[in-house]
Amino acid sequence: MTRKRTIDRPPGDTPGARPSPAPDPFRPWKVIARRELGGLPARLSAAVEVVELPDGRQVDDYLQLYVTDFVVVFAETAAGLVVCLRQYRHGIRRTSLELIAGRIEGQEDPLAAAQRELLEESGYASEDWQPLGSFVVSATQGIGTGYAFRARDAVERQKPCSGDLEDAVVELLNRDELVAALRRGEIVAGSQLAALALALL
Repeated sequence: MTRKRTIDRPPGDTPGARPSPAPDPFRPWKVIARRELGGLPARLSAAVEVVELPDGRQVDDYLQLYVTDFVVVFAETAAGLVVCLRQYRHGIRRTSLELIAGRIEGQEDPLAAAQRELLEESGYASEDWQPLGSFVVSATQGIGTGYAFRARDAVERQKPCSGDLEDAVVELLNRDELVAALRRGEIVAGSQLAALALALL
């Protein structure tokens, strides 16, 4: 249930994202063996790898985790208000303020997923989209890739219909209010912080 409140795949780079980094001077590790640990189909998988480092050392229990890739949307109205959700998150046992975000379904294009999630979760839509870049959840375990997008001149088109388990409240905040909420610790997910950095810096 969502209410509204206004407050005074190892992927390549996203098209249009920031320039790629310089060539990597480091040699990749060699995977000698891999054992799947199981998981949930299309949502989560885990594996333990035996890897050999460039200096010859061997690690026998290097954990790798994989979750579905996802999108995060920095959507602003024509008045400069950012479309956010405030909702309870059971993983952290507390309420969190968040940008619109969600999983990429199957072979869905990241932009299509971002447009779908914005409409489903907030009821807002936009005709002006810009890819901001991509990031990984963990450089150590891998975990998943997030794709950040900016949506300009977002307008309310329908009531939210996300089907999520969590109750949520749509909040429209200006940038100063959003930064203040960030400093108060109301925005806690690393993927949210990464998307905010791509949008605001």
